[in-house]
Amino acid sequence: MKARLVLLATVLDVVVLVGLGVGIFFAPLTLVWAFSDGFSTQLLDSWAVAVQGWFLGHSVPLFIELPAELAQSLGLGEMGQSFQVTVALLGIAVLTLLWGYRIGAREGARAHPFLVWFLAVGTMVGLSFLLAFFLPAGAVTIVLMDALVRPALFLAAGLALATWAGPDTAGREIIRERVPQLASSVIRAGFAAGLGSVIAMLGLSALVVSVLLLVNFSSVISLYEALQPGAYGIIALSIAQLALLPTVVVWVFSWLIGPGFALGVGATVSPLGTSLQAVPALPLAGILPEAVPSWGFAVVALPAVVAFGAGLSSRARLLGHARGGLWAGEPGTAWFAQPVFTSVFSALLAALVAAGGGALLAALASGELGPGRFVQVGPDPAAIALWWGIEVFVGVLLGFFSGGLAGSLAQTRR
Repeated sequence: MKARLVLLATVLDVVVLVGLGVGIFFAPLTLVWAFSDGFSTQLLDSWAVAVQGWFLGHSVPLFIELPAELAQSLGLGEMGQSFQVTVALLGIAVLTLLWGYRIGAREGARAHPFLVWFLAVGTMVGLSFLLAFFLPAGAVTIVLMDALVRPALFLAAGLALATWAGPDTAGREIIRERVPQLASSVIRAGFAAGLGSVIAMLGLSALVVSVLLLVNFSSVISLYEALQPGAYGIIALSIAQLALLPTVVVWVFSWLIGPGFALGVGATVSPLGTSLQAVPALPLAGILPEAVPSWGFAVVALPAVVAFGAGLSSRARLLGHARGGLWAGEPGTAWFAQPVFTSVFSALLAALVAAGGGALLAALASGELGPGRFVQVGPDPAAIALWWGIEVFVGVLLGFFSGGLAGSLAQTRR
């Protein structure tokens, strides 16, 4: 593919991505402006909210300064007049990540990798600058550096993922050519088991959220009716909650792991104990449990089971498909090359990968959601890294060992 066509396609891709991300918020807000407000308000206000929502979707903090009269009417007082919102609407970030992967996985990106990376990230930075610089002045302000860097990081993460995912990518070629075979096997198995554990737990968390929405459907509808947003307000509110849904999945992810998450200072939701106070007035809050279920403590064992499956499925990357035990009988085999030690090393790497990924997700899904007690919302990244790392290490190691023991039993029976 010619370089000019790659250049044009990459720039257009990023422009469409940004337009789609802002449009997800702006389209329903335009309906509210036209039909609910009767064109009585400024359309620029809707545009500003859409741009702010897009930036918040990429974890860009929003600093809010309310007028004194409005803060007093809401009962916030002087302390609640200034606050910030930092809990990301991760649905937008996921869209950018997947779009970056799509750009990086194309044939043109593999033929001209540096050109695609430079153009994609540069275009995202340029569009972010335009959106932030021309943002209408109001109660919400954004730090320009955050606005330039954070959306570009999510796009670059998608491009990097496309560089490593798949058997014939450039990253895999580097590992095969420059890393010794034993170390390559440990790295490949560790990363596969760690990432597999994270992806499997996120998928399970998304399934749990879906079940909770079905089971608590009446509570969610009751909260919609209590808010009385109107027909077009329901559309806008629903789209905002769809953007928040991946963040809720991360909260459930932290609940399944064990530490749980906070919904304000002094309000925690975990399988080991739940203490709820006033919650944000969102229909999604209808899925929150009022108390710990009787089987809640048993949930803590579920992440280790998921990690066990990831370790079992990744064992072939470490030791191949040949049957064998945990200790090789060939003379001259170094101790660190023995299956038992390579399994431990790979399980440690899997635990580090999973702990880092879990801590990153927790950091993106936590922060401040408003004034007062909502300055602390979401999971604690350090607690997630500790709990998840230990669970993954134990589960993956048992998965590696069980494959070796199964091989030993098969040879004994023969």
